[in-house]
Amino acid sequence: MPDETPWLEDFLPLMRCPDTHQPLRRATEEECALNKVEAALVTEDGSRVFVIDEGIPILLPRQ
Repeated sequence: MPDETPWLEDFLPLMRCPDTHQPLRRATEEECALNKVEAALVTEDGSRVFVIDEGIPILLPRQ
């Protein structure tokens, strides 16, 4: 599957977790498989996962 988020590389250094305010990074293949998603962003400590749905990162805080 082609990368739907090439624009994300420009914005990723600015993006933060809405809960912990940690920087975000792309999830590895293993992290995606573990969370049963195709693509995601994760916090630097791996405690939060944010799905990328149709090329759009879903950055909703936990409730």
